[in-house]
Amino acid sequence: RQVEIVCTGVTQGGVMTGDLFVGQGAQRRNYCAELVASGLATVDQRKIDYGEAPQVLIAAQTAAQGNKLGIWSIKQVVKEQPKTKSFSKAEEQLLDIQISEIRSGNHFFYRTVGDESASVIDDGMKIFTEQNGTKGAPCEIKVGKLVAALFNDGSSNSWYRAKVLEKGEKGKVKVLFVDHGNAATVALATHLRPLDVTLGTDQIPAVAKEAVLALTKVRPLEEDDGIDAARMFQGTAWGKDLKARVHGESEGQVVVTVYDGDVDSPSINEKLTKAGLARVPNRSEMYAALDRMANSDSIAKLLKDLKKAQEKARSTRQGMWIYGEIPEEDED
Repeated sequence: RQVEIVCTGVTQGGVMTGDLFVGQGAQRRNYCAELVASGLATVDQRKIDYGEAPQVLIAAQTAAQGNKLGIWSIKQVVKEQPKTKSFSKAEEQLLDIQISEIRSGNHFFYRTVGDESASVIDDGMKIFTEQNGTKGAPCEIKVGKLVAALFNDGSSNSWYRAKVLEKGEKGKVKVLFVDHGNAATVALATHLRPLDVTLGTDQIPAVAKEAVLALTKVRPLEEDDGIDAARMFQGTAWGKDLKARVHGESEGQVVVTVYDGDVDSPSINEKLTKAGLARVPNRSEMYAALDRMANSDSIAKLLKDLKKAQEKARSTRQGMWIYGEIPEEDED
């Protein structure tokens, strides 16, 4: 049919935006408003928040919601964001966790066992994949923006929530999958699409939490001892239900002691140190770390256990202590 298009703007990706009208004369009507009023389209929430959405579209959407038309007849996958408390020096937490991504011998992402947000977002993204298929769609790309990114988990391609980390060359984009912690470089044209506003992290918090082992310093992955530390951490912790004692937070990372048994058994922090694959920070680093953690008997015990494990590794020439000393790192 012959239609009338009124262009009112253009996106950064070069896509024209505006209104589409059908019919002639007295029969001329706004097709955009009809879609929204029928519950077959939604108004961009960002435009509503910024006061840029036409009032006629907002009114049409409100009416469709009230009458439960179209998509509003389906129960929306939305979870209220729980009230979160920032960690302070006066509190500790003991959590049941599972590791979802390992970055190094002391840096990882975890999911809290029993976290309702995990099942809500997993189900929500399954529905998103069923509704949209696995083809990419035009998507605005800027660092920090939350999008849907395609990932193959070994069984099939599915959409997952991802945060844009950087835009690379040749149509590539590096993203962080916020519910699992893994990062990947994907093709913009085929592996990204806009994410529904109902699936944003303001509605359903990111499930994966970034963490570091408390008072446990390892070599970088470019060195053999660093690789060995990551492998030992993986072999000890991966695929298991673990206990994590949360001591505080530093630069967005949760500071923890992790146990693969009960909390009275040696921690993974201690095991890595005893194997000579981790060490206690030097004096200035330790003071800075302790200043960001809770003052408690547990952190005092951890420090004592780590120093004892380090002395054992040093005396038996384990790992990084193979030559007896590492003076370039021990200097205060």
